[in-house]
Amino acid sequence: MKIVELEHGENRHVKLKIHSCKQEDFYIIDAKYSLLRCGDEVPEEEGTCNIHDKVIDTVINPKRTGMYHLKITYYILDETLIDVIEVKVT
Repeated sequence: MKIVELEHGENRHVKLKIHSCKQEDFYIIDAKYSLLRCGDEVPEEEGTCNIHDKVIDTVINPKRTGMYHLKITYYILDETLIDVIEVKVT
């Protein structure tokens, strides 16, 4: 699992570079994110991501210290793909 570390109060870009294992060309149709603090049931943040060619860019600003899961859902053709990034806020 990918891990991002932040200091409390930081506002940071998290970027995913997407590539094809088969070296095929593709287009990311849409992407959204949710930031959920571990142990909570309701996301602290949700929204849409910026897409720059094959890079998905999300800006997060966790409100509390602790561990979070940043879930990025993106769509390519008829597929829905999900990446989860662990975020540690100290």
